[in-house]
Amino acid sequence: MWKLSSSQVRSRCRSLVSFISGFTLRSSTIHPEENHFEIAVIGAGLSGLSAALRLAMFGKKVLILEKHYVVGGLNSFYARKGRKFDVGLHAVTNFPSPSSGKTSPLLRACRQLRLPFDSLNLHQQSSSRISFAEKHIRFNNDFSFFLSEIEQNFPKEKDRFQVFLKKMEDFDAYSINVPNLSTRSILKEAFSDPLLGEMLLCPTSYYGSAQENDIDFATFTMLFDAIFKQGLARPSSGIRAFLDPLVQKLDEFGVKRLMNNGVKKIKSDKNQATEIIMDNETVFTADQIISTCGVVETEELLGMTDARSKDSKVGNFSIIETISVFKGKPKDFGWDETVIFYNDSKEFRYEKPTGPMDSSSGVICLPENYQDPDNQKVNESRLRITNPANFEKWTALEEASYISEKENSERIMLEKALDYLPKGQLQKTNFSDATLLKDTFTPRTIKKYTNHKNGALYGSPVKSRSGSSPIKNLYLAGTDQGYIGIVGAMLGGIAVANNRILKPS
Repeated sequence: MWKLSSSQVRSRCRSLVSFISGFTLRSSTIHPEENHFEIAVIGAGLSGLSAALRLAMFGKKVLILEKHYVVGGLNSFYARKGRKFDVGLHAVTNFPSPSSGKTSPLLRACRQLRLPFDSLNLHQQSSSRISFAEKHIRFNNDFSFFLSEIEQNFPKEKDRFQVFLKKMEDFDAYSINVPNLSTRSILKEAFSDPLLGEMLLCPTSYYGSAQENDIDFATFTMLFDAIFKQGLARPSSGIRAFLDPLVQKLDEFGVKRLMNNGVKKIKSDKNQATEIIMDNETVFTADQIISTCGVVETEELLGMTDARSKDSKVGNFSIIETISVFKGKPKDFGWDETVIFYNDSKEFRYEKPTGPMDSSSGVICLPENYQDPDNQKVNESRLRITNPANFEKWTALEEASYISEKENSERIMLEKALDYLPKGQLQKTNFSDATLLKDTFTPRTIKKYTNHKNGALYGSPVKSRSGSSPIKNLYLAGTDQGYIGIVGAMLGGIAVANNRILKPS
């Protein structure tokens, strides 16, 4: 039995600390004498990273505070058994179309952050589908094809649909003063056949609604344009195609990042935030603060939320998602579509289920069906299935029951998804025999990585489009600012940086 000297122990401890620090994406060391910053950004999701980078580009001294050891929030990544998985990425919307030109939101975000668009290596979808019982509307990145599908499936709605398109074009969805209108009510008035409106609600709600069974018209308009007029794409390297260059640029500008340490409290003096207290009791000060953790969550950090106000602001819609890794390519099973939005009945249900999950509506995604040439060479693929879930049911489970319920939900979700996928070779090959690995995340996972109350996928139904808060030097960005999706998150962070901090008074 050999012993180490005290100096050797200290040396090895330092080496171990250094090794562990490597997993925090090069989190920067913060020294007590450097604890004051011009801007502190709470949250290292896409919105927070984009806001911080935009400010750093103009010479601001910026600090990013993140409770987890990796960046990205729900748009992050992880590994299982040597395989890489994206957490939130089904699709990047707003793929630049020939008609959008330089006005594309994605190109605008790239310009603002000086990210070369080509470096994202985006590949368009093959084709996708909305399926309600026996009715199907297909779409791809050619808007004229989507229009032809509407006309073919709803011939009596052709003229009304053109009127509806004009209504959206005339509606200023990006205004900070836009009224909060019910899309479901507008759709019922727009079409004589209510099924068309219900089918349009499905993909837009699943890709961005914080409300149950509805979506505000501004968000619907933005998402309709993002999904149908411009289209869906995916980077070859997944979400890291966005995260890696953002982190690299932040490092180049010397932006400090404190990872794996959450914010416990924000102290304020009347209308001014004065101190940020961390979980480990470190104290930071900043001239201005950008919070991306949500409206309710930020108010709790400030000690400002009363029970009645909180109840009206907390979102209830959450999800469960299961990923099956299987041998071969999707086309081996006769599957050539990219995303399928489905609903069992003619009326779209988008709500917290009474049980742990509800498979009567959902989203099916086959990432290897994006038009990436490398996808022709893969020998294994992924089937992603998303359904509504009940946060309270999942959080009430003990660990053994939690694992059992996940397995039960995986089985139900897969059975339903296979009903909506073409049968093809499934008649000859049992999909379970081809499955190599399954992984599932629940509302508990969403709560862990976003800190959203109730594991609410899109945060609060109450949005602060201007990014303002009751505290004059604290601004809101991200999901509860009303910007949705990967592109929306980036643009939301940029907008707060530009309009609230960089804009001359």
